[in-house]
Amino acid sequence: MTRKSSLLLAALGLAVVGLTGALLSSGPAMAQSGVVASAMAAGTVGEQADGYLGINGSVSAEVRAEVESINIKRRAAYTDLAAKRGVTVADVAAATGCQTLASRVKPGQVYRIGTGGWQTKGSAPISLPGYCATAN
Repeated sequence: MTRKSSLLLAALGLAVVGLTGALLSSGPAMAQSGVVASAMAAGTVGEQADGYLGINGSVSAEVRAEVESINIKRRAAYTDLAAKRGVTVADVAAATGCQTLASRVKPGQVYRIGTGGWQTKGSAPISLPGYCATAN
């Protein structure tokens, strides 16, 4: 990652803190139905560093549809902020992913960084990707 990209993510990270707070507290992009919350507790749905929910293994059609719906809402929120900030949607999503992994994934829940395998969060903080270091 270039210095420019790191600085962009750092600046974007500050802007995303507000977006993430709004999304995490009450926004529809982060709202979870009971089936998604149950799937997260079971380890079949988890947060990803790209800012979207992912599916770990097999899930019901209902869970898959809910995950897709949440991700569509997240992308809409990321697109809106990206347009306001003059950055890419991927940058907003990644910065939000950093914040989500750092603050919202609870012990016992699964998460994925990049194209790596799913991991289960223990009591220690998640080891975030290098590009997150400047955004935290």
